[in-house]
Amino acid sequence: MKRRLLLALLFIASWSQAAAQDTPEKQDRPKNKWYAPDYLVAQHAGLIGILAAGVGYDFGRHDRTNVELMYGFTPNYGIKNTTHTFTTRLYYQSHPKPLVGDFKISWIRAGAGISMTIGEQFETFFPKKYPRGYYIWPTATRILPFVGTAVGRDFKGKTRPLYGEFYGEIGSADVLIIDKYRNSGIAVTDILNLAIGLRLKI
Repeated sequence: MKRRLLLALLFIASWSQAAAQDTPEKQDRPKNKWYAPDYLVAQHAGLIGILAAGVGYDFGRHDRTNVELMYGFTPNYGIKNTTHTFTTRLYYQSHPKPLVGDFKISWIRAGAGISMTIGEQFETFFPKKYPRGYYIWPTATRILPFVGTAVGRDFKGKTRPLYGEFYGEIGSADVLIIDKYRNSGIAVTDILNLAIGLRLKI
């Protein structure tokens, strides 16, 4: 009797483990070669340019951790010269959950980026015209924390399914956070920015 009970428990445990591995949102996509990007990304706003685009790599448990390399630009509007921004972003995105129909939602995507902006109004080194300690690093460099969410779905591809998603983020920048700390008259909403983007896993 004990032997049968033990076999039954082992069978149930094995079946449960297999079922958990087969859960769609837990499955990992086939990996590209190490040098090939796992997805393409395009973004509007977010302090990395009016329009930015680049490539991304995912890794970690179930490929939930992401690194993006992006280039963005802000054109000349007559007030300032065109700027070029190069950004590296590292963030975590939660497993997509069923939402409506074929659409899924990743409730959490949170991380930070570091950017370098090239333009006449940005200083690569510490500007002498500001008091010592006014900036903790050159104005061309920014640290950009953000948090957001994403909605996506699978699409048919030639060799394997593609996954496309639309995301939104609320973020800020180190200099804005410091300004808020130094000046209580600045509202929290004044240091926040909204960004939207598209990501396509290939």
